[in-house]
Amino acid sequence: MYAANEDDIYLVGHNSTGDINGGMWHYDGEEWATVSLTEQVGPFTLTSIDGSSPNNIWAVGGLFDFAVILQYDGVNWKKHLAETSDGKFGTPLSYNDVYSVYVESETEVWACGEGGVVYHYDGNNWDIDTIRIELNEDENFIAKDIVIFNSETLLLGFRNLQGAFFGTYYMFKKENQDWIIQDSIVQGAQGIKNWKWGAGYFYLSNSNQLYTMGFGGVFKLEGYSWINIFENDSPIEGISEKDKNDILAVGDFGLVFHYNGQNWEKISNLEIADKYTCVWQDSDEAYIVGWLLDRYPQKTIVIHGK
Repeated sequence: MYAANEDDIYLVGHNSTGDINGGMWHYDGEEWATVSLTEQVGPFTLTSIDGSSPNNIWAVGGLFDFAVILQYDGVNWKKHLAETSDGKFGTPLSYNDVYSVYVESETEVWACGEGGVVYHYDGNNWDIDTIRIELNEDENFIAKDIVIFNSETLLLGFRNLQGAFFGTYYMFKKENQDWIIQDSIVQGAQGIKNWKWGAGYFYLSNSNQLYTMGFGGVFKLEGYSWINIFENDSPIEGISEKDKNDILAVGDFGLVFHYNGQNWEKISNLEIADKYTCVWQDSDEAYIVGWLLDRYPQKTIVIHGK
């Protein structure tokens, strides 16, 4: 979900209706409508959306292992082919699905995805890189999420056996032209008890506070250390900070938690979804997106609170 404000919200995700537009919806303060992405040949799935303003929004995904990168300029959505300045597309891995996009400005856009591919757009040209780690024949590696924090480029990666839900989580930092492993977490079939950071996604708040979330709960970066500020047995999929004493966190099993500056409290009356995937709030409104999976047809729901 990307929200420029409470009356300008975009959602992306898997669309099972056969719509060739890839699954994007927009809310204008009164109603939700499907966004027509007529330049694309589908079907394809959009997996992540981010923006720096209502006139600079980016969405990424994949089409049969082919990268889909779209930009909105306030009027139209256009397709990017991620072509480099020398007219090349980089390695074959640059065609793989894209899982995450981070938009700092019109001249600073990062994305990452399958095979460890990393894209960077400077407003004119694309630079395509690949994080390379040693893999066995039956292993996969994905770049899960990327962020720029205090002029440093950080990335979360995941390595696993094909078909396995457990594996090794990595924290990378880009130094000059190299991706350096800062730390790693090995998750076996029996799980682990002590997570070093939230093994899932980054969240950078408007107050320039960096968090990670996922397995292990919610962690906040303080200096050079990740501090676990909320521990949870199931993964946290999204957080939103109004200020340091007002945070919403959502996750699996329809769980929603609120931090009031002293305690985390579960909002029990919102346990109506099987899974919540993201949350956004401003000064007096909040939107939470979730899935209903225990019935037919399965649906996405949006909860709006004031």
